[in-house]
Amino acid sequence: MKRALRVLARGLAIGVALAAAAFAGLWLTTDVERARFARPADALTVTDRHGTPLRHHRPDGYDRRWVELDAVSPHLVDAVLAVEDDRFREHPGVDARATGRALLGFALPGRRVSGGSTITQQTVKLVYGRPSGLWDKPREIVRALQLERRFDKDWILEQYLNRLPFGDEVVGVARASELYFGQPVGELDVGQAALLAGIPQAPTALDPRRHLAASLSRRRIVLRRMRETGRIDEATYRAALAEPVVIRDRPMRPWLAPRAADAALDAHRLGALPASRGTLRTSLDLPLQEEVERTLRAAVREHAGQGVHNAAAVVVSNADGQVLAYVGAAERGEGSAGAWLDLARARRQPGSTLKPFVYELLFEGGGTPATLLDDLHRPMVGREGVLFLARDYDGRERGPVRAREALSASLNLAALDAARQVGAESIVARLRALGMTHLDDADHYGAAIVLGGADVSATELAEAYVTLARRGTRVPLSWGGESTAVEVMDPADAALVTDVLSDRAARREAFGDDLSSLFAEPFALKTGTSSGWRDAWTAAYTDEVTVVVWLGDPAGHPLRAVSGFAGAARPATRILAAAQRRVEALGITRPTDPPPALAHARVCALTGALAGPACTHTLEEHFRPGTMPARVCDAHRADGAVALSSRYARWLEETHPAGFALEEPSAREGTPRIAYPRPEARLLLGDGSQIPLRATVGGETVPARWEVDGAPLDGERWAASEGSHVLVARVGDAASEPVTVSVRAAL
Repeated sequence: MKRALRVLARGLAIGVALAAAAFAGLWLTTDVERARFARPADALTVTDRHGTPLRHHRPDGYDRRWVELDAVSPHLVDAVLAVEDDRFREHPGVDARATGRALLGFALPGRRVSGGSTITQQTVKLVYGRPSGLWDKPREIVRALQLERRFDKDWILEQYLNRLPFGDEVVGVARASELYFGQPVGELDVGQAALLAGIPQAPTALDPRRHLAASLSRRRIVLRRMRETGRIDEATYRAALAEPVVIRDRPMRPWLAPRAADAALDAHRLGALPASRGTLRTSLDLPLQEEVERTLRAAVREHAGQGVHNAAAVVVSNADGQVLAYVGAAERGEGSAGAWLDLARARRQPGSTLKPFVYELLFEGGGTPATLLDDLHRPMVGREGVLFLARDYDGRERGPVRAREALSASLNLAALDAARQVGAESIVARLRALGMTHLDDADHYGAAIVLGGADVSATELAEAYVTLARRGTRVPLSWGGESTAVEVMDPADAALVTDVLSDRAARREAFGDDLSSLFAEPFALKTGTSSGWRDAWTAAYTDEVTVVVWLGDPAGHPLRAVSGFAGAARPATRILAAAQRRVEALGITRPTDPPPALAHARVCALTGALAGPACTHTLEEHFRPGTMPARVCDAHRADGAVALSSRYARWLEETHPAGFALEEPSAREGTPRIAYPRPEARLLLGDGSQIPLRATVGGETVPARWEVDGAPLDGERWAASEGSHVLVARVGDAASEPVTVSVRAAL
């Protein structure tokens, strides 16, 4: 007998030693990673500016909302401690008695396996899981002990309460309280707290919406434990048992303005749109959003037979850059092309919608709406240095045209002349300053960038046009809050572009319709059609709001004769009118800066010079102060024809336009003239960019030797530095009049 006891004692000692060694090994090889206990992302309810829900977003698939421990009802804390771990405040993370019972039940056959996990152990389990079942229990114990050594009890309890499962992917007491009782978790009474504390034992079986009787039975157990542990008295116990249970119906999950909600959530993830108490309130105006969606769907269906399969639109408040409506895909039905894409952020060729920004640069360089441009066929360098021969939309050449006429009628050849004078480097630098930061270097596009050779999105285009509407100051598009404005353009030059784009008479002359039947108030509008008829665009704006609309096929297939004006202008104008009707209700204001004062003068409609006595067709033109033409028109011959320089000789010979004739040669044709940059021009210089220089003799562009500030220049491209400079062009022995320009770096 004694020998048997000695053997048993020796065996127990060995067992204890082995267990101690195993535990020591676990202690050394097991760690609590702080990162695993990081606060997970909350579920968010995305709303419009009025608080109307657009979507309930579960970032990781779980509907949760983290809550600080001091914001939890004390009744719920008592209920959880009573039913889960009455000695939580006393033990070191492991309840030895309960653990011993559980291990004995696991080791001996025929015994009931009982739980012995403390709240600390359960927290470890909720974070790490049990991939190997109960075999993970020893490591769980080690982690619980380590957790208690590193953190205080309140921290552990907060972790536990926020990770408890409540079924239907709902996690944490805060969100469960809102869903079941419709109130914050800090306001639960004893009966509600007991019911909630009982659900995590079996979240599906104890769901009070489906199994109310079972959840009430579990509540009785929790209340009894609260009474037995002294957390409530008999009277409170009986009152809570008798308390009727009112459970909210399962809320519907909204799904409105889906791509707008996506964009707002992206802004939130980037820190640009903060949430408050589980709500992500956006600047979106749902009534306007719904009207924009209806308008776009009608436009798509109207042009469906011409290859239009979807549409996108962005509506922005100019005062602050906040998005008022955002349609990523007008057609979202099953089988609709691009239904699940965000076409408002897809980059596509914008056609002529980039032209206004080139003309603004022309005005910055000293040009005016009266400046004559050459609407002539000339080989041009395009994308990646490839030569191409552009044409206007009707195949015609118009010869000399004023910048106002060229921009209003969206003439490609004249725009290329403007781009050649401005320089592709300056255009790319300006577009980048407007927010199109993804653009390649200017050499990749060449002059073709003015015709839409660079891919842009509706959102980028909207931000650029908001800058025009704000008279040159850019604000990033946002979903709420304030944005910092940065001046990108001269206010007067931006105002001149807006003046041209708002010219109803020019719009009607170019397109046969000024759209006043859809919107009677003054507004600016520019259309664009990408090469191959693949995209139809329109940008329109007032002082208060800006609209950009795209129509097309998301797959990029060509449309059948759907231009920007024919396809996108009418829905864009309808949307602009709808947005303008919402201005007062939404409290949208105009940009605070007063409009710049523009000068006025009557000019010859054919030459752009100040009207002279022989001019038969004159008009009132607007100018930035200091840029009015100094020359009175003297180009009209005795027979009434306008004399043109020799650079128009081919055009005159081929087209025989009425009212024009070739100028007689004269001695002055031997004197070179600096055609670009113009006198007193203010030039914008991008990183590493060079300014093209152009000299003419008798109206024809000729090679010239250049001097900058008295020093010879190698070639005809100038890597300018900031400041004021004097340019001189020399051809043979003749020299041009000096031209003074100023240069500043692009923002």
